[in-house]
Amino acid sequence: MVMQNIVQTKKAYDGSIDYLQTLLQPAMTPDEYVTNLAAQGLQHRAVHHPYLTALETGNLPNLEWALKDFAQQYISYSKHFPRYLTGVISRLEKKEHRDLLIQNLMEESGNYQQEELDELSTIGVDPKWIVGIPHCQLFKRFGEALGVNFAEATTEADEVICWRDMFFKVLTSDSPAQALGALGLGTEGIVSTMYIPFVKAIELFGKISPKDAVFFKLHTAVDDHHQQALYDICIDYAKIDINRDYLRYGMLKALSLRTIFWDWMYTRALNPKLAQE
Repeated sequence: MVMQNIVQTKKAYDGSIDYLQTLLQPAMTPDEYVTNLAAQGLQHRAVHHPYLTALETGNLPNLEWALKDFAQQYISYSKHFPRYLTGVISRLEKKEHRDLLIQNLMEESGNYQQEELDELSTIGVDPKWIVGIPHCQLFKRFGEALGVNFAEATTEADEVICWRDMFFKVLTSDSPAQALGALGLGTEGIVSTMYIPFVKAIELFGKISPKDAVFFKLHTAVDDHHQQALYDICIDYAKIDINRDYLRYGMLKALSLRTIFWDWMYTRALNPKLAQE
C-alpha cells in the first residue's frame, strides 16, 4: 500500500525519478536540517558579494570613501538592531526561547559574561572599550574615526529605509519561524563570516585604531554565542515540518534584502563622484 502511494505520488509529480528517490531518503533530524540550512546561508551571494571582496582587497577607486560611505549608510541598520531582536522575542511562545534572546539583547546593550570578556582579551580587545556601550555606539565610534559627522545626517537614503522596513516586516508580520529564519540563519548566522572583509579593509586602510574598529572584531570573534542561541531555537521549531519551510523562507528573504543593499553600496563604491551627486 505504501509503495502504491509512492508510485502515485511520483506520477503526479510529472514522472520525476528524482522526486521518488527523495521520498525514499530518510528525513533529516531537526538538528541536521538547521545545520544544513545554515551552511546554505553561508554560501549565499550576500556573504560572498563582490562589494565585500572589493573592500577586503582594496580594489576600489577610493577605499577611505567606501568605508566612510558604508558607515554613513549602515548606521541606520545598526541602530535598529535591538528593535529587530525585541520584535522576534515578542513572537516567541516559550519562555526558554525568549530568555535565550534576552541574553543576546543584553549583549547588544554592552553587558557581557566574564567568559566572553576573557575570550576577547586574548585577541586584544580591552573590556573597557565595550562594557556598558551599546553595539550601535561602537559602530558610531567607527564612523566618527573615519570623520563621519552623524549629527549632520538628517536624511536617510531610500534604499536604506526600504531594507530596514522590509526586514522589520518579515520579523513582525510573517510567521515566528520565518522571523527566526531571517534573524537567526539569515542574519546572525552569517555575521561572523560576512564582517571579516571589513576587518581586513580596515587593516588595509591602516588609519583606524583597534579601539575604534572594535565593533567588527567583536562580531567576528564572539558572535557565535548569538548564533548558537538562535540555532537552538530554530532546531526546536524545525521539529514541525511546515516550520522547516518557513525557516528557509525567512532566511532567504533576509539574505536577498541584504544582497540588494550590497548591490547598491557596490555601485556607489565603484563611482564615488556619481554617488555624491
